[in-house]
Amino acid sequence: MNGFSPARRFVRMFFQLLSLLTLTFPAVATVPPLAERDIVFYYGSRPPVDDLRHFEQIVIQPSQVLAHERTQLLALPSTIFAYVSIGEVARNSEDISRIKSKWSIGTNPTWNSLVMDMSSSAWRDYLLDQHFGLLWQQGYRAFFLDTVDSYLLAARDGKRREQQEQGLQLLLAEVKRRYPGVKLLLNRGFEVLDKVAKHADGMIAESLFHGFDPLTGKHAPTKPETRQWLINQLRRAQDEFNLPVTVLDYVEPGEWAEAEKTAKQILELGFMPWVANGDLTWLGQGRVRLMPRRVLAIVDGSPAEQWNQPLFKHVATPLEYLGLAIDYWYIDQQGLPIEPLLGRYSGVVSWLPTDLEGRYGGVCSRLQREADAGLPVVLLGNVPAGVACRRLVGYAGDNQPITHALTAESAHQLLARPEHLPVVGSGTPDLRIEALGEPWLTLSGENQRFHPVAVTASGGYAVHPHLINENASGQHQWLLDPVAFLRAALRLPLQPAFDLTTENGRRISLLEIRADQLFRTDAATGVSAYDKLRSLLNQYQEPVTIGIIEAEIRDDEQKQKVQQLAALPHVRLASHTYSHPFYWPVFIGERDADQALYKYSVQVPGYAAELSRETAGTLAFLQSIDDQAAPLLIWSGDGKAPPAAVAAAEQGDMLHIGGGGLHWQTGSLSLADLSPLLKPSDWGVQVLTPLVAEPLFARLWYGELLNYRKVIEWNQLLDGPQRWRPASLSLHADALLRNGAATVIDEAIRQQQREETLPLWLDEFVRRARSFQQASLARDIDGRWQVYAGELRTLRLPASAGLVAISDDVAGFREHHDQRYLHLTSAAGELEFVSAAEKNRPLLIHASAPLQHWQLSKANQATFRLQARGQAELQIPAGCRVQINEQALPARVVQGGLRVVVSAAQAAEELSLDC
Repeated sequence: MNGFSPARRFVRMFFQLLSLLTLTFPAVATVPPLAERDIVFYYGSRPPVDDLRHFEQIVIQPSQVLAHERTQLLALPSTIFAYVSIGEVARNSEDISRIKSKWSIGTNPTWNSLVMDMSSSAWRDYLLDQHFGLLWQQGYRAFFLDTVDSYLLAARDGKRREQQEQGLQLLLAEVKRRYPGVKLLLNRGFEVLDKVAKHADGMIAESLFHGFDPLTGKHAPTKPETRQWLINQLRRAQDEFNLPVTVLDYVEPGEWAEAEKTAKQILELGFMPWVANGDLTWLGQGRVRLMPRRVLAIVDGSPAEQWNQPLFKHVATPLEYLGLAIDYWYIDQQGLPIEPLLGRYSGVVSWLPTDLEGRYGGVCSRLQREADAGLPVVLLGNVPAGVACRRLVGYAGDNQPITHALTAESAHQLLARPEHLPVVGSGTPDLRIEALGEPWLTLSGENQRFHPVAVTASGGYAVHPHLINENASGQHQWLLDPVAFLRAALRLPLQPAFDLTTENGRRISLLEIRADQLFRTDAATGVSAYDKLRSLLNQYQEPVTIGIIEAEIRDDEQKQKVQQLAALPHVRLASHTYSHPFYWPVFIGERDADQALYKYSVQVPGYAAELSRETAGTLAFLQSIDDQAAPLLIWSGDGKAPPAAVAAAEQGDMLHIGGGGLHWQTGSLSLADLSPLLKPSDWGVQVLTPLVAEPLFARLWYGELLNYRKVIEWNQLLDGPQRWRPASLSLHADALLRNGAATVIDEAIRQQQREETLPLWLDEFVRRARSFQQASLARDIDGRWQVYAGELRTLRLPASAGLVAISDDVAGFREHHDQRYLHLTSAAGELEFVSAAEKNRPLLIHASAPLQHWQLSKANQATFRLQARGQAELQIPAGCRVQINEQALPARVVQGGLRVVVSAAQAAEELSLDC
């Protein structure tokens, strides 16, 4: 039957009427709280994506963003606003050659731009096609519309102005119609709010307290009368039209006190602030301010030579201990960025070769601007010659080597110079710090004083031969305390440091076995390496990662045996490449290393090593053995993967680890020979072996078996007052065939198990290590810390820094010597310091498994759960109890409350706190 029944017709008419009413009278929007709309403007190149995630709204210049950066930005949970100028076209823009003269109605000499005719349908079509349309195709779903009211420069009143405003309204309505769900921020446009507010999602206004003059490049306070007029307009936009308002003010880079004062003034008015420089390339101050934890490392050479860079080999490790991520910049290949480094970096560290010709003078000139704005610059190894570098450092002397004998006159108490090493005079450069600096080492000779190590007004320096000593066997040793010196020279503030050694109050432990010659059989006993490994694994239950060489699995029987290993609940498989290339630099034309002791690789007939096959090409085979295998590649051999190999692994979405570790010849462990944990590059982040990489543990097993006991000693030494590394054991499967090897391995594993650790599979650690490079910190204007940790779960602070509140984001803390390790519960959170210990909150003291869930309520109720492989200890308030299925767990009385131990079986259940 056609048509509608009377009842259905009435319903249809009702909803049609409701629709008309909705179109006529827009729903009243509620302006979201300030804390929910933090905003940042960044118009420079190389947007710091990981840091920008602290803002709900990010405004960028699309022309400055590369394709991969755009992908990263659009993957953030933030709203990314693409800048579009709708009322003006700069004469130096890429649009200018396509602009018809009849589309313009005037000029703006201040910005050297054309004022566009908003009443022109051709101009509006150009904007819709060449700007909004293209940006929408690229993935942008929000736009910041600049120069909204520029038409007033040429059409101040009358019919001409009315036509311009009608054209503006038509443009915004068409953008909203063509792109459903699009968000629009308007830069001013107060005169047409009654017409366009319904199309807007927010309003921006510049220069409330401080303005910027593009002709002079100067920042200056605004006039009081202009300020009051703007405040009135902004209140009208927010109160009458329910538009969230952001105020954009301008100060010189580095004027942090003025920026914060201005931001607070704007917040007091009820508006969201962003205070930066006029070019919007300085990451300044909003309601939230980024607290940089990245260092720009300036080195010579090329990325392929990174393995041999002294800054990478020696300095990166103490920088990582300080919680700092490193961006390497190869100054011989490209000049420094033009955007301010201040605000996105905590400092600059360089290690450049001897430069007597002054070829790095341009680098010093560029860094001088940063130093003047307050960014610390630390020069290591050598101070480049030239007037610019002399000014940057602030030294007197000719910077030439001294040839006569010198004696030590004084040394800073934090220098920590080894007493048994003599002062070397020959080669010390003629450097003297005058008024604006603090010498850390003073040498004298022939009535002169020299300062080869100093903290200066611009940062600091430490030069040869008073930085690192190299002995006859090639071992290196610091001649100063690198942590103390870098902390002082970089003027690092007291802020949380991300930590890769600890989780839930316990030192992380790793056990990794590389299945080299897994099916090799001892001719005398008939026992294979596989048999020995299976027997070993049956003795332990803690997580172990086994790296499989695909080309070694030659038949179904061997494949089934590997599947039996994978079936063990504490075993996780990873790839150890296809054919086990040993010397990776051959892929970039370097010769093999003749001194390598262990050159094992699988000879596959008709196969020549190919990077994608050796890396991501192994994943399908690995998962055919075990669909739960980790997408992890353990680099074989020396692990010095060239850029193309790293790129191949990254393109296959494989995690990867290998290379690095301790560079040891003889004697005691030296931190100067301990590689960093991360090797970041433009191709991806390679996680390095924490302690003993393949060339070294091959040597310890095959050349000097008993020396493998040194690994036990090294693991203990690296857990001193400064915890440098997780506990880490790595070995080859075929090492088990060596006489006495089983005893040594058992000793090493049992020693590691006796310690209070949290064991992880290798892929879990790699995820945490990669997060270290991407983690970020910010602080809101009220002093609360915002943390993005990714897969990391630990922050470290000096115990003297104060107590952090236990919350949904922080499950507890534990002290190790003078350091306090905070247990994070998730990828992102907030820290708030408290004046005294909270007696009404549960506290996770330590746990031997990762947290899966932790939630507190205001009524002091809590639920939590660990992964099903470890126990935990909690402190809870008196009168409370921890329950599983309404059954209370035993508790003992301690000072401050009750202690409860949760077993591994119990920890996997949903536990609740009842008070």
